[in-house]
Amino acid sequence: MPAHFQSFPPQLEPQFRAARIAALAEINVATFRRVAMLVMVFSLWDWFVDPVNWKTALVIRGTGTVVILACGWLQKWTGNLEWATAFARVRFAAAVAAVAGALAVLDQGYIVGLAGLVAALLSSSYIAIDRRELLVLNAAPLLIIAVIVYAAGLSRFAVINTAVFVALAIAMSMLLGRVFDAANRRAFLLEQELSREARTDALTGLRNRRALEEFAGAAFKRAARSGAACAVVLCDIDQFKSINDRHGHDVGDEVIRAVGNVLGGVIRETDALGRWGGEEFLAVLPDTTDEAALSLAQRMRLAVEASDLPANLRVTISLGIASASPGQDNNGAWKEVLKAADGALYRAKQDGRNRVARATI
Repeated sequence: MPAHFQSFPPQLEPQFRAARIAALAEINVATFRRVAMLVMVFSLWDWFVDPVNWKTALVIRGTGTVVILACGWLQKWTGNLEWATAFARVRFAAAVAAVAGALAVLDQGYIVGLAGLVAALLSSSYIAIDRRELLVLNAAPLLIIAVIVYAAGLSRFAVINTAVFVALAIAMSMLLGRVFDAANRRAFLLEQELSREARTDALTGLRNRRALEEFAGAAFKRAARSGAACAVVLCDIDQFKSINDRHGHDVGDEVIRAVGNVLGGVIRETDALGRWGGEEFLAVLPDTTDEAALSLAQRMRLAVEASDLPANLRVTISLGIASASPGQDNNGAWKEVLKAADGALYRAKQDGRNRVARATI
């Protein structure tokens, strides 16, 4: 497996683990019944190999099944993702304990019935978050098997036979865990890349319209709950059509990229800037009053005017700003603010361009 799939940068590793825990929680709810059924199905084999003691084995398997089903029900009832790994460990340990305990009461159980124990042990690779988690996941079941084998007083051959099969099962589960970990990490990286591409403007590398709408909707809802102000700045490159007509679309694209870079250097890290469409850019400013937004918009305008742009062009922008009143309780507030900012931008254009206009809501 390539080294870059073995670990992520510090900022991505927690996201990967959170995604795996969410997937594990979904798996838990969907598969607990199936695991319980598989544990009980082996009772048919118990009856075949030992008609005398199979009922005792059935009680042991039934107890493990109850624990497994209880974990599944609790996972579904609570919906707590943080508990998903704990429930998975309990489920796995209960399955192994039920199988190992049942084999201990059957005649020659640890000779003829080890396939069920191997199957239970292999399931660990399926539910582990990653390879490190797999090591922890296998620890308790191995201890359980060791205690049961010791208490059962098995023959030397049965002990050695069990140890060999268990060791092979653990080795195979670690191999499968390595494969699953690589596959999960590749899938996570692909999902991240697709998500990024779906929310990134191809020309500028900034947020696209979809990403801006998501950010703005969340920002204005938070502002409504907290009583903070939230503002937007909508800006447009002046006389952009004439730039395209005189210098060509390639230069026009370079101008859009350059203006986006300049604007990105002015806003704060907590703000969101993106290409709204064509030669328009939108900045969403959480926790920003109308006055602060006006000051930022002026800095954006001056930064573009003073920048060295392609083909030695002198490019200016016009900007419209608007903000929601602090604590405005309206989930659609951001759409109203955007409409007001668009009207302010139109006035800035009408008043001579290269200026900032402020909307009144």
